[in-house]
Amino acid sequence: ALYKQRQMIVEHPFGTIKRGLGMTYFLTKGMQSVKAEISFAFLAYNIKRAINILGVKEIIRRLTGKTASSSLQFYRFPMLIENIS
Repeated sequence: ALYKQRQMIVEHPFGTIKRGLGMTYFLTKGMQSVKAEISFAFLAYNIKRAINILGVKEIIRRLTGKTASSSLQFYRFPMLIENIS
């Protein structure tokens, strides 16, 4: 029962990073650079997960304290803003 619970909670992010992000081996050598590399992989995983759960507009609103449409007005490509769900 404990192993099944661990599989559900802990091992899913590692599998997603390995399969979904294609990170099957480290590109760097040395403990410090490998730690940095895996930290970037988990950062990407967490950002992707937050986008899937909250959506881009909500993340921008929370980061800026404004609505997504008003905080994205400085971008050069306004047609992309309309497609954000």
